[in-house]
Amino acid sequence: MTTLFSKETMMKLKALIASAKTYVVLLILAIGLLLYTVSVGYKQVNRLHETGDMVAHTLEVQRTIVELSAKFQELESIQLKVLLKEDSSNLGGIVVSEMEQTLERLKLLTSDNQAQQERVKVLEQLRDKISSEVDTVESADSVAVIDSLEAKDSVVINLASKRYQRIGRISKIVEESQILKERMLSEENYLMVARKEEYTSQSFLTPMSSLLVALTALIIFLIGFISIYKQKGEIEEVNSQVFIQNKKLQETEEFLKGVYKSSNNVISHFEPILDSEQNVIDFQFKYTSDAIEKVTGEEQEDIIGGSLLETYPMVLENGLFEIMKECFVSGKTQEHESIYTFEGQNKYIFNTIVKSANGITNTAWDTTKVKEAEKNLQKLNEDLSLQNTIFKEAEHVAGVGSFIWYLDDGSATVSDNFYRILGVKPNSFEVTFDAYKKYVHADDISIFESLGATTAEKDKSTSFTYRIYNKKKGVRYLDLKGRNIEIDNRPVSVGIVQDITSRVEKDRELIESYEKLQLSNEELESFNRVASHDLQEPLRKIQMFISRIEDDGDNSMPNSGSAYFNKIKSATFRMRELIQNLLSYSRIDKINSNFEQIDLNLTIGKVEEELSQLVKDTKTVITYKKLPIIHGIPFKIEQLFINLISNSIKYSKKDVAPVITIVSEKIKSHAISENFVKNSEYYYKISITDNGIGFDPEFASNIFEVFQRLHSKNEYSGTGIGLSICKKIVEKHNGYIHAISKKEEGATFIVYLPVDFTS
Repeated sequence: MTTLFSKETMMKLKALIASAKTYVVLLILAIGLLLYTVSVGYKQVNRLHETGDMVAHTLEVQRTIVELSAKFQELESIQLKVLLKEDSSNLGGIVVSEMEQTLERLKLLTSDNQAQQERVKVLEQLRDKISSEVDTVESADSVAVIDSLEAKDSVVINLASKRYQRIGRISKIVEESQILKERMLSEENYLMVARKEEYTSQSFLTPMSSLLVALTALIIFLIGFISIYKQKGEIEEVNSQVFIQNKKLQETEEFLKGVYKSSNNVISHFEPILDSEQNVIDFQFKYTSDAIEKVTGEEQEDIIGGSLLETYPMVLENGLFEIMKECFVSGKTQEHESIYTFEGQNKYIFNTIVKSANGITNTAWDTTKVKEAEKNLQKLNEDLSLQNTIFKEAEHVAGVGSFIWYLDDGSATVSDNFYRILGVKPNSFEVTFDAYKKYVHADDISIFESLGATTAEKDKSTSFTYRIYNKKKGVRYLDLKGRNIEIDNRPVSVGIVQDITSRVEKDRELIESYEKLQLSNEELESFNRVASHDLQEPLRKIQMFISRIEDDGDNSMPNSGSAYFNKIKSATFRMRELIQNLLSYSRIDKINSNFEQIDLNLTIGKVEEELSQLVKDTKTVITYKKLPIIHGIPFKIEQLFINLISNSIKYSKKDVAPVITIVSEKIKSHAISENFVKNSEYYYKISITDNGIGFDPEFASNIFEVFQRLHSKNEYSGTGIGLSICKKIVEKHNGYIHAISKKEEGATFIVYLPVDFTS
C-alpha cells in the first residue's frame, strides 16, 4: 500500500508539475518575487542616494558654520584695523550684511534639527550684539549737538580710549561664537559618522539585493523559460536598471571619498582592543582620512590597521586615551585639546570623539593657527593698552591735550588732559564749539573762529596760539596744531593743544634781557669809541712830549729824574698796549669776514716772518711739518698763532733757547675727551708744545680769562689778554682750546678746529 501510494503520489506530482496552470502559477509567483526583490533593491539604492545627500547636506552645514565663524573673526579684525590705522572704510557694514545672509542660509539648512535651530537663534543674538557694537564704533563716537558750519576748528583725543572697551566686547562676542561653532560642528560631525555608518550598511545590502535579483531571474528562466523568453525585453530592461543602480552606487561611494579628502579635519574610526576581562587596552585604526598626512606627516596606509598607542604613545600622557575609553564605554560625546609634536613642530589639536557602531569615531581639528591668532590678538590688545597708558602719561607730563573736532556739527571728543588744561575735571562738560568758546579769551575769539575757514581744505595743517581762561590759574596761553582729515566721510580736524604759558613768559623775559643786552652793547660801543680815540689821544700826546723832552734835554736831566721819566714812558706804553688789546678782544665777535681755506704751513711761515726779530734775539727754534688746510679767517688764525708762539717765547727758561713744536692729527669727535659742543664729525687736533717754565695745572683754565696773570708785570711783561683773545678766536671758528702743563716742564696748548666747518 505504501509503495502504491508513493507511486500515485509521484505521478500526481509529475502531472501537477507538467500542468500549464502550474507553470502559470509559478510564473506569477516568480514575477511577484522578482518585482519584490527589484523594489527592495530600488529602495535600497534610493536610500543610498538619500544617505549621500544627507552627507552632502551635513558638509554644507559645516561649511556654512565655518563661514559664519570667519565673518565674526573678520569683523573683529576690521575693528582692530580701524582702531590702529584709523581706516575709515565701511567694511564692517558689508561684513554684517554678509553675516545676515549666512545666518539665513544656516537657518534654512538646519530646519530639520531642533538643537541646531536653537544654536542658530543664539548666533542671531550674537549677530545683533556685534552689529550694534560696529554701529557704535562707526557713528556713536560723536554726538550731534549743534550745527557747526562755522566751527571748522577742532581738538580731538585719541579714539582708542573709548573704542578699546568696544573691541573687548566684540572679542567676547567672537569667543562666544567660536564656542557655538565648535558645538555645532561636533553635532554635524556626529551626524556625519552616523550617516557614514548607514551608508556603509546600505552599500553592503545593495549588492546583495542585486545578487538576489540575479538569482531570482535565473530561477524564473529555469522554471518558466518559455514565458521568460517571451518577456526577454522586459528582463533586459530590469538588468539595465540594476546596472544603472550599481553605477550610481559607485558614484556615491566616490563622492563620499571626495568629501573626506576635501575636509581639513582628520576623521578616524577606531575599534577597541580588549583583554581577557573585556577591558579596553588599546584601539585599532580601522579608517583615517588622508588629512592625517598633512597634520602628522605619516602615510595614511601605514596608519590604518595599526595600534593607536604604538603609533601615538603621547595620548596616554595627555589624557586622550582615557577620554576615548570613556566615550566607548558610556557612549557620550567627548572633547579634548592638547599640544602634540609632529615633525619637530608643536601643534594644537582639538578632538571630538563620538560612539559609532562597534567602535568610536574621532574628528581631529588642527587649531594651531587659531591659537597663534589668539596669542597675537592678546599681545596686540596688551600692546594697545600699554600704548594708551603711555600716551595718557605722556600727555600729562608734556602738558598736552588731544582732540577730534567734527567740523560739520561742532561736536568734539577730547582727552582727559585737555579738560585739565582748562582747569576742570575730565568729562565735566560736553565739548562743543560754543561750549568751548566760553573758555577762549575775548580778544582771541576771532582767531579761534577762523579755525574752520583755515582747515576747510583737506590735509591742510593749522597752527596758531590763543589764550583761554583757566578757572584755577587764570589766563593761559595755548598752542594749537591741527590737521584736516575725513573720518567716516565727515570733515574732521585732529590735533593737539599745549599749555605754553611758561614758554611765553620766558620769551617775554628773554626779550627784556635782549633789550637790556642791546643797551649794554650800545654802551660798550660808546666805550670802544672812547677807547679808540679819546683815551689814546692823551697817550699819544704824552709819548710825543716825552720824545721831545728826550731830544731836547736828555743831557741836562739828573739821573733820578731820568729814572722817573723812563717809568712814565714804560707805563704809557703798557697803557696803550692794554687799550689796543681790549679793542682787539671786543671786536672779535663783530668780525664778519668770509671763511677761506688756510694752509697752516704758510700761516706759520708768515708768523715766523712777523716775529723774526724776536725769534732771532731769543734763538727760538720752531718746528712743524704737514700741517692741515683748515677753514677760517686768515688774519685771525695768524693772530692766534702769533699770540701762542709769542707766549711760549715770553715764558721761556733763562739761558735756555725756546724750542716750539707744532703737530696736528685728524680725529673723530667722539674720541675727544674735552667737554664742548661738537658740531663736526672730525676735528684737527693742533698741539703747540714748548720747553718753557710751564705753570701749575690748577691754573690751566684761569689763564684764558681776561686780565688773569700768573706772574707780576715786573717778572714778565704783558696785559693778560693775549690768551683770552686766542680763546675768542678759536670759539669764533667753532673750536676749543685748552692747555696742559707742569711747573718747569713746559706747556702744551691744544687747539681743536672742525674739519668741515663753514661759516
